[in-house]
Amino acid sequence: MRDKQVMGSTPDREERQNGGTDREDRQEQQNSVTGQEKAAKSNRALVIAGICSVSFMLLITIGSMFFFRMQMDKASRLMEGASYESYESYYAMISSNHESALWRSIYQGAVEAAAENGAYVEMLGSNLSTDYSRQDLMRIAIASGVDGIILEADESGDYTGLINEADAAGIPVVTVMGDDTTSNRKSFIGVNNYNLGREYGRQVLLAGEDVQEVLVLISTSMPDTSQNIIFSGIQETLVEAGRDDIRVYAAAIEGDNTFAVEESVRDVFLEQSMDVLICLDELSTTCAYQAVVDFNRVGQIDIIGYYDSETILRGIERNVIHSTIALDTGEMGEYSIEALEEYRETGYVSDYFGVDTDLITIENVRDYLEDGGEQE
Repeated sequence: MRDKQVMGSTPDREERQNGGTDREDRQEQQNSVTGQEKAAKSNRALVIAGICSVSFMLLITIGSMFFFRMQMDKASRLMEGASYESYESYYAMISSNHESALWRSIYQGAVEAAAENGAYVEMLGSNLSTDYSRQDLMRIAIASGVDGIILEADESGDYTGLINEADAAGIPVVTVMGDDTTSNRKSFIGVNNYNLGREYGRQVLLAGEDVQEVLVLISTSMPDTSQNIIFSGIQETLVEAGRDDIRVYAAAIEGDNTFAVEESVRDVFLEQSMDVLICLDELSTTCAYQAVVDFNRVGQIDIIGYYDSETILRGIERNVIHSTIALDTGEMGEYSIEALEEYRETGYVSDYFGVDTDLITIENVRDYLEDGGEQE
């Protein structure tokens, strides 16, 4: 009986063991199926993401191509509608300071005159990122083969060779404001310096009988005889008027930019004494005006200036500047083009074109201010 019981218990254990194994197998099968489903879902997600990415990139590409095509069509329409002007002559203007109000006004006069003659004039250097000297700009103009050059020269001899080189290349040169009489320039457009000095002298006489010292600011950036001629004109006018007791002397102003001139003018006010200060250019006039105000010398020093920028006109209106001599800068630019055109057409041109000057004082400054003066 004991043996039967033992023998009878063995199938039950095997059945239980077999049942446990089956469950484990089913569990493994279920786990395998679940893993495959997850992998399948992951693959589907990657495929969908890839399709979306490709679709997005395709849309971006199509959109970019469409936008580019629209811009090209727009540009083509603009090019078709654009009008281009052709000119018979191309002239280059070269000055010591193309940013000054004086030279901008001369240039504007030249532009208007050039347009009437089918020509184009460019202020050479104004559209360049690097500051070039006038000599370098002359070389650029000659190498470019322009039809004519308008140059602010001087008697230093620095421009003689370049002017002659341009002339040999068939490029006529006219000088403006400053001349080079030893060169082959065709004409000079400017003022009579002796007459200019005489006018300065007359203004000194009008400044008052108590004037004893007159200081003339001479620019070292203009090493020519024109300033000496002006100086002589001032002295002769005073002597003829019986005022040879007035001491007239000069002070050098170094530099050709605003900062350098301001420093030089300030040094003059610190080191020199004067009753009248005569300025021979626009920049020194403006700096002297500011210095008189800064040093509290208003009413003690009479400034006789040069040019008619709005700043200078305001100085006259406020009785800080006694008077100023203004050039007809528009006429100067017009004569420059006229001289070049005449020479190119006939092979001859007048050696000198005189430009009108105006004296501006407190009596007539309002007329100039109402006209706007020269824009700075």
